[in-house]
Amino acid sequence: MKPFLFNEVFAVNAKLAIKDAGVPGVQAVFIDHFLKNPVRVREVVGSAPAPNWKHVDGGRNFVDYYDCRLRFPIWFSNHMVDVAHQAINTVYKTATQPQDASVDVNWFMQINKKRGDFAQPHMDIVGTPQRTFTCIVYLNAEQECSGGTAFFRFRPSGSLVLDPRYLRDQQENPTIVENGRDYWGLDAYWENVGSIDMVPGRLIIFPSEFYHAAYHPKDSFYDFPRLTAAFWMIHP
Repeated sequence: MKPFLFNEVFAVNAKLAIKDAGVPGVQAVFIDHFLKNPVRVREVVGSAPAPNWKHVDGGRNFVDYYDCRLRFPIWFSNHMVDVAHQAINTVYKTATQPQDASVDVNWFMQINKKRGDFAQPHMDIVGTPQRTFTCIVYLNAEQECSGGTAFFRFRPSGSLVLDPRYLRDQQENPTIVENGRDYWGLDAYWENVGSIDMVPGRLIIFPSEFYHAAYHPKDSFYDFPRLTAAFWMIHP
């Protein structure tokens, strides 16, 4: 793998249109054709060695699947962050700044047959910012794309966002929490309320308090990984 300029490889197209994702109750939007060079991005990310992300003794990572993560440091100004800032300001009327000086790439590949249609639902709020927004870019090639990102209602409370019932229930049943032991979510606790399809170079943005997870309606990721860039924008 050769050195590369992040802003050059992850260049963003100039003319972009924001569209409502159409997920009931979830203020999610997407921008298609976000990346100027999606083939080059796939090549660079796909050639980078991926270390484990979550891994605990007795867990299923590196047994049933590989759940890994890459982290690329970014230098400001950054094209991806700048466009996300503008889009969030336009849609949500909120000024933001990047949570971290980095962009993560979630790297997932199956070893054994999937045991569900979605990963463990979760929300992305860290710390106590006034608002946090999750930004995800699909990096797979067109022929590799399957599923996308799904949003969920927590069945015991009927809530789409973090709520007291979830906080209470997670103390009684740790299996409903994303804790590194198992990638796959439990149908008994979660109702899928809608999803956004994985499309090469598509950016999706949504408030981070909404429960969401990778959506796997098909057994697709045996011969190549599922690749999604992720970064977070916060209103401090």
